[in-house]
Amino acid sequence: MAEYLVELYVAQGDHTAARRQAASAERAGTDLAREGRAVRYLRSIFVPEDETCFLLYEADSADLVTEAVARAGLRLEHVSAATTSVAGAQESPDGTTKGTRMTSTTSTTTSTSTTSTTPTGTTGAPDLAELRDKQQKVWSSGDYNKIAALTVPVSEHLVDHVGVSPGDRVLDVATGTGHVALAAARRSAEAVGIDYVPALLDIARRRAAAEDLAVELTEADAEHLPYDDASFDVVLSAIGVMFAADHEAAGRELVRVTRPGGRIGLASWTPEGFVGGMLRTVGAHVSPPPGAQPATRWGTEEVVGGLLGDGVTDVRSVTATVRQRFADAAAFADLFLTYYGPTFSAAGRLDEEGRAALRADLVALAESHDRGEGSRGLVCDWEYRIVTATRR
Repeated sequence: MAEYLVELYVAQGDHTAARRQAASAERAGTDLAREGRAVRYLRSIFVPEDETCFLLYEADSADLVTEAVARAGLRLEHVSAATTSVAGAQESPDGTTKGTRMTSTTSTTTSTSTTSTTPTGTTGAPDLAELRDKQQKVWSSGDYNKIAALTVPVSEHLVDHVGVSPGDRVLDVATGTGHVALAAARRSAEAVGIDYVPALLDIARRRAAAEDLAVELTEADAEHLPYDDASFDVVLSAIGVMFAADHEAAGRELVRVTRPGGRIGLASWTPEGFVGGMLRTVGAHVSPPPGAQPATRWGTEEVVGGLLGDGVTDVRSVTATVRQRFADAAAFADLFLTYYGPTFSAAGRLDEEGRAALRADLVALAESHDRGEGSRGLVCDWEYRIVTATRR
């Protein structure tokens, strides 16, 4: 039998969650083996800094491993046929093996025949500039303006929650089509927005002109804000900075440009919510670029507090949901596969069979979140978290 690695997401690098996942995976493998199936759980490799737990199985096929993971009630990110052994891992007291680096594996996921040679947790820093360029191209693909309207309520909630007031100088980081910047301008604030996708900034400018709102819009990325220290009373981002390539640098920049006593407010999709599930579904079909961190880390208060660091105080958060309606689950999947950068880009890397499998998984995800209220169409609640902090 061949050896296979299963990659699972572990929010916040939680040791207890990793141990629980490993125990469930072991029980599922044992149950299948008792049924005469050619699959055997071997061990787990936990890489907390990457929020990842790898499960090592021995089996006749990747399909059997996928079945074992499904029986364990776990959502996998990838199933890979291990061509080399796991290195740098040590047995830990909590029952998992903690890994510090891992050699390359060759992807055998059924949705794509693409070969992956991306090491996880390897020594050597990832090329974040290259990653930023790749992500910029992803967000420039599709037509995000067709999707952006879904997040208007999130942006309005963020501006209200932080309490933007007339005369505040407000920065909207990763403004996209300008939701937060426009909402701040409507409250008579001095609104500034940055984004690294020129086409989205053009849309934001047209929207501002249509409402006769004064909004300054500049092309820049979240890791290199073109402003002096302490330039803003309020720094905000709604479903934006969470997609930065370098999370640590973006966190430092948010703090740097906020004046002492100023406020930072960030709205991000949660790992546990609908969009967190959608991004994991995409990742199960197409491997993320080397060095990419889960965007939904920003949907966890403790992670954001760590990214903002000692320069802030009074870190707190609230969760909320935004209700979304579609004709049906298929309409949701087709909308996002056609227009939403991450799903559009992922689908473009797959063959026809792979795209069909991705679409089927997106449909299944949407159906699993349908509130089933008896009304026509699909009704889903998408969870997000607003984290606020005060600059010291």
